[in-house]
Amino acid sequence: DLFKSVVLLCLFTGLRLGELCALKWSDVDWENSTLTVNRTVQRLYVEGYKTLTVLKETLPKSECSRREVPLSDAVLEILEKLRNDREYVFGEDRPLEPRTVQYHFKKILKEAGMEDKNFHVLRHTFSTNCIERGVDVKSLSEILGHSDVQITLNRYVHPSMDAKRRHMNNLSSFYGQICGQKEREFQEISIK
Repeated sequence: DLFKSVVLLCLFTGLRLGELCALKWSDVDWENSTLTVNRTVQRLYVEGYKTLTVLKETLPKSECSRREVPLSDAVLEILEKLRNDREYVFGEDRPLEPRTVQYHFKKILKEAGMEDKNFHVLRHTFSTNCIERGVDVKSLSEILGHSDVQITLNRYVHPSMDAKRRHMNNLSSFYGQICGQKEREFQEISIK
């Protein structure tokens, strides 16, 4: 399913919706397992159009947003299944409409019995999962296309209570080793 593939790609890469919709096959480097973010699409108000808005393909929002993203084997498999001779990965000869993706995402959530969310929540999920699995903040910041790690930390990193508890238990385990070591040394001195 095309729209489920868009969701999966976001969960595996953290790309923004507009970046996913504007992704071209020429942006995928199969040999080096990377993709390059070169453009984005968005709906902009344009004077003189009947619809008031028009889908525009533009450069990413900042210089840091133009970036190379490493791809996992799982993402390469997803892309391989979608591979065709069209220009855009998720569109045909033009970018996929972000509103259409948003609509289908909400439909997927409803079918799964999940609460209604905006597509951007997937970017937050990607970021939080990366941090919880030990990805350093600088690498994550570059993958997300942020100019500063503070943006990544303040906007996207939401450690769960389970992750915090795991960190505290790791610390307790470390202290336990120290305490155990001191106790053994004390016992050895007492025996002598």
